[in-house]
Amino acid sequence: MDSKKLKRLTECITIVITIVVGALLSIYVGGAAGAGSKAPFMIIGAIVAMGIAMMMQSRIWLLIPLSWGMTGQLVGLPGSFPLRDVIIIYVFMIFLGLRALKLVRTKAAYNWLDYLLFLNLAYLATTYLRNPVGTESMGLNLIGGKPYFEAVFATMGFWVISHVQIPSKFAWKFPLIVMAGALFTSAISFITFCIPSTVPIVARIYTGIDTSSYAETMSSGGTDYIQRPAFFADLGKGILLTLYSWFSPFSTLNPFHIFRFALTVLSVLAILKSGFRSSLMGAAGFFFVACYFRHGFSSIFRAALTIVPVLGLIIALQGTVINMPPAMQRTLSFLPAKWDQSVIENAQDSNDWRLEIWQNVWSSGHKYINNWWFGDGFGMTRTQLKEAGQYAQEAQENLTVAGDYHSLPLSAIHTVGYVGFVIFLVLYFAIAWESSLLISACKGTPFFAIALFIGIPLIFAPLPTLILTGFFKYEFVNSIMSVAMLRLIRRSLETYLQNQAAAKHPAHKELFGADPFAPKIITRHQS
Repeated sequence: MDSKKLKRLTECITIVITIVVGALLSIYVGGAAGAGSKAPFMIIGAIVAMGIAMMMQSRIWLLIPLSWGMTGQLVGLPGSFPLRDVIIIYVFMIFLGLRALKLVRTKAAYNWLDYLLFLNLAYLATTYLRNPVGTESMGLNLIGGKPYFEAVFATMGFWVISHVQIPSKFAWKFPLIVMAGALFTSAISFITFCIPSTVPIVARIYTGIDTSSYAETMSSGGTDYIQRPAFFADLGKGILLTLYSWFSPFSTLNPFHIFRFALTVLSVLAILKSGFRSSLMGAAGFFFVACYFRHGFSSIFRAALTIVPVLGLIIALQGTVINMPPAMQRTLSFLPAKWDQSVIENAQDSNDWRLEIWQNVWSSGHKYINNWWFGDGFGMTRTQLKEAGQYAQEAQENLTVAGDYHSLPLSAIHTVGYVGFVIFLVLYFAIAWESSLLISACKGTPFFAIALFIGIPLIFAPLPTLILTGFFKYEFVNSIMSVAMLRLIRRSLETYLQNQAAAKHPAHKELFGADPFAPKIITRHQS
């Protein structure tokens, strides 16, 4: 029997086995599901997980950026962690197996940015040692240490990504990987937003959904309630960022580029529909940063001249020719137009509410923050938990007691103190600086698009999070993944440039090697 026939026979046997096993599993699942058993679903989940691992192998790390926005819980999985954390653990275990089997032999190469991250992780560890926190069942005085686990899981993802790199031919597609995950979560939230009655049903499966419409149907707060579906803002900014990473920002405003222009208009409308002023400012920030790196500093003035007439037109038309929906008015309420009075009051109440929290914390002495210099760590005491329960009807005091101050500086001081906040600030601005350097270094190479996609938000991030709002527990975890992605791009760029140099100068190839950072994957034939 020749090799071709043998190969076809193998494929046929594989297909037959798959069909038979699938049929048997379907029968088993149908019967067990009727009896209320979860075991068959766990079996199928394990089979699917192993199948994905066998298919993707060393490329399995792509599941980490794909699932990074999946912050909801998949009901039924052990623990109460977001789906992305479960996926990170899965990828980490698979990657350990690949390393043990010598299928991936790359060694991680760290630089100054990584060491800054390690310093922050080490300091965060000291806050845990000084304030051990656990769960209700552990009997400790401090409870609510979930953010520590989040940091550990993100560090596991960092370790995986530190051992891989992106091929130059695939680099421009990377935004599609991230947006695929964003579209998945947005699609679920869109369903629950448009059909509020589906919220209780979907929430039994996945919790990361939009509940604003459902909350309105259940609310008796009056007519001043304004829906603010956050998923619209995230989706709109993600699409704009993808467009800016591939194309000139000015071309996205050109109606002759129909596809880009249509996506831009839809994205801006989605951001306006979200009701979040900070999201619109973020999208504008992305536009200006992209203009700078693509066309130079002078293009910022051109960008301003492009945006100002549009804002002027909105100011002139609103309240006279058109009357925007409340959510859109709230997003644009910082402009001096004829907005509905209820919208202005809603936006102002939000500002006052946040400022009042900050003033209460700053003037409270040791009521909310015990150790201002070195931090109290994550979590709260059992006494504070009881107090938060007592203030269940007072959202402001409830959040203040829980440490959710809607302020990155204050929440950082609460967790790691003045000392830890300064250390984190160094990392925070170092990430922005490295992003800027990396985008410039990638210009003219296949990695320019991915450098823009990753780097633009990191460059702009310090402005809104430090001044307007932010949560340390989220920004710290995001910083871990940001460093991982920047190092990934840097290593991939270095390999690409060395290969280019080796192709032009064979002597360089013999002396240094063509691909010193590339994963050494051994095929079955080689082994």
